[in-house]
Amino acid sequence: MYPYNNPNKTLTTMKKILATMMAFVLTIAAQAQRDTIGVSKFTAIYRYECKTTDADGQPVTDSMYIAVQTSGGITKSFPYEEYNRQKKGGPRIADGYLAAQMHMGTIFTNYPEGRITTQEMLYPYRYMTDEPLEKQNWKLTDAQDTICDYASLSATAKYHGLTWNVYYTEDVPASIGPWKLGGLPGLITKATDAKGIHTFTLYGFHQEETPIIFTQYVNWIVPDGRGKFAAQRVDYQKMKASKFLAYKKKVLGNSRYVKNPTYYAASPMETFGYVENSFNSAGENISSVAGVVLVSNPRQYQPLELK
Repeated sequence: MYPYNNPNKTLTTMKKILATMMAFVLTIAAQAQRDTIGVSKFTAIYRYECKTTDADGQPVTDSMYIAVQTSGGITKSFPYEEYNRQKKGGPRIADGYLAAQMHMGTIFTNYPEGRITTQEMLYPYRYMTDEPLEKQNWKLTDAQDTICDYASLSATAKYHGLTWNVYYTEDVPASIGPWKLGGLPGLITKATDAKGIHTFTLYGFHQEETPIIFTQYVNWIVPDGRGKFAAQRVDYQKMKASKFLAYKKKVLGNSRYVKNPTYYAASPMETFGYVENSFNSAGENISSVAGVVLVSNPRQYQPLELK
């Protein structure tokens, strides 16, 4: 029982308990099966923008940053916050909110060889999908521009149902880009779909050596059913990319999603018996369960792939 006759002592005691609990959470959350699958010589940073509408039908443009690494034919495109945590340490799950809200996963191109592996959170699970690495048939065009101080040439191609207009620079002879885009004779500096809904723009370029990390699974705290918490291995739900895309369209494309983003599953309290609350780097309170972020401000779903 907490002491109640001394408010200051009560507050101090509660702070110590919370600090102990948070230390336990951070220790457990930091544990994961991580494999280094390459060492990237540079990191390209992109700003991803998506034009959509909010729950009231009002237009809004959401944005986040993406980091891209490459080594030995493998490319990793992933949320900047994850890249930042990898460099500085600390499992700040709350900083994954934008990735969850904008449905931006971690994409490994040509890993394993000839395949694309994507890891993504969608309440209440983490998912890992697999698909063949398809060639993007780019048609070079005449437009030119300077983007992020790089002289850039242009090209266009249709990929998974969307037509992409891109710029790329031969000053960086890496045939890669953000998300799943690549295959040009240089680094993609800007990519926009024909309808102007999705835009990736090169924001920065860092000459550095960083490991390319592939996470097999994570450990998180979950209720043990007896009023206590225990560490438990949290695996990815594995499925084909086409099946997961169809599932996302069904769940996220439903009109109920923007009003109640967990309408399709049991409530967090029913499923897990608890909800974690933590603050992101901007000081905003973010809820999550077993390391999966709960989206509190959903948008109208704008898929990056139609098929």
